[in-house]
Amino acid sequence: MMVLGIETSHEHGSVGLSRDGELWGELLFSTEVGPGEYLLPALESLLTLNKLERDQIELISVALGPGSFTSLRIGLAVGKGLAQALHIPIVGVPSMAAYAEKVSFLLGKICVVLPDRRDLVYCAFYENNVQITPELSLPLAALMEQVKQMPDLALCVGGGAERHRAALEQIVPVAPPALNRPSGAVIAQLGARKYKQSQQDELWTLEPIYVAPLSPSPLHPSPSEGRGAGG
Repeated sequence: MMVLGIETSHEHGSVGLSRDGELWGELLFSTEVGPGEYLLPALESLLTLNKLERDQIELISVALGPGSFTSLRIGLAVGKGLAQALHIPIVGVPSMAAYAEKVSFLLGKICVVLPDRRDLVYCAFYENNVQITPELSLPLAALMEQVKQMPDLALCVGGGAERHRAALEQIVPVAPPALNRPSGAVIAQLGARKYKQSQQDELWTLEPIYVAPLSPSPLHPSPSEGRGAGG
């Protein structure tokens, strides 16, 4: 199955192709000017480089964030529009899951850190590639306190970890820069895995993951915490 992955949740976006679990190609682009300006040209370039036509795409996988409200909405709108035009299914994948997937070979816990507004970061902890805490939006200082308290923490990964590398590396290893970039191809691979298990088209149910800033709480807050309504 040829899968297109779309990731537009932060200042750098990515489109990628995966077929039968293997990476076919990937392009990165800036979303700072506006993801709508570069997303479709990047998609067309990716297809051209891989000598593919749009009608050869069989599934679309879109990153759900958390991240920029506008960028996420544009990525979802483009993904849904393509899915409807091509009469193919679409699924959503949390952005944090893609970063955890990249370092799933490591033993111990992983902290995925993505950039939020100003001095805030989005974060969640994973173990054995399974999310063990809900997504939170915290000041960097509060995240560092949680990192200090988390036993068996192997690594921080993600765009937020790269942005705050100097501070975080004082207390925990940070993944190499290449692993902290968004990956449309990993979004595609995770989407293919999800669709294989569920066989469910999510066209009418997909919504971005929104996380409202919280005061820091214990390491294992209830799942109902951490999600804010989009506005």
